Amino acid sequence: MKERLKKIKEFVDKTGKVTFHDLEKAFPEVSSMTLRRDLLRLEENNAVLRVSGGAISVDSVLKVKEADFTEERTNFNAEEKIEIAQKAIELVMPKSCIFIDGGSTTTYFARALPDDKYYVITNALNIAETVLRKNSPTVTLLGGDVKRTNFITVGKSCADFLSQINIQTAVMTATGFLTESGAFTCGSQSEAEVKKTVIRKATNVIMLVDSSKVNKNTPYTFATLSDINSMVVDSKFNNELKEKIKEKGVKVY
Repeated sequence: MKERLKKIKEFVDKTGKVTFHDLEKAFPEVSSMTLRRDLLRLEENNAVLRVSGGAISVDSVLKVKEADFTEERTNFNAEEKIEIAQKAIELVMPKSCIFIDGGSTTTYFARALPDDKYYVITNALNIAETVLRKNSPTVTLLGGDVKRTNFITVGKSCADFLSQINIQTAVMTATGFLTESGAFTCGSQSEAEVKKTVIRKATNVIMLVDSSKVNKNTPYTFATLSDINSMVVDSKFNNELKEKIKEKGVKVY
């Protein structure tokens, strides 16, 4: 079986993305049910990512330059995001289990994470690649359907995996923060569902929000102030608003 799994991985790596029909043609001696189980095993080992109708190679995705899909968003308000990331690093303990959400601010957090024995879980391919450049952290990349817009995995596979694990600290980000309702929002329902599941599972939830996100309204609410423990903001963040957030029982850094 190990040899067959190796050959299937090599086949997927060679083409970057394959359909299930491609696999059936390439491995005619293997039953369809066995091929499906093999893809599941390979995904569990972070060797491939299953997508609708087939699979893509993790290796080929990680070879895509980070700049191709994150540079523009990462560079916007860069100073504020670096400030937030450096503050947030002080709030997580080495040897702890951390979920790092996908986003531009969390990309800076991943870059700043010390090379220590963290157990990092993420559904963002660029976050996984960034942390894997370090020697000590262990990285788990959640499988699922990959969104082409930001290379984040979503869907039932993500939810199933998250239901089986314990998260000490979730480092989250939002596309928008609505001051009147205290809602954190994003632009995708599938991403919102993953974020909700992570927040439910986490003992400690840290939300990273730069001042440009205040009252930026996007369609899907995934959390409110009552769902988080602390909020890390930049120096431009309104002081009066910070005090109102603290009154809700949320620590603000």
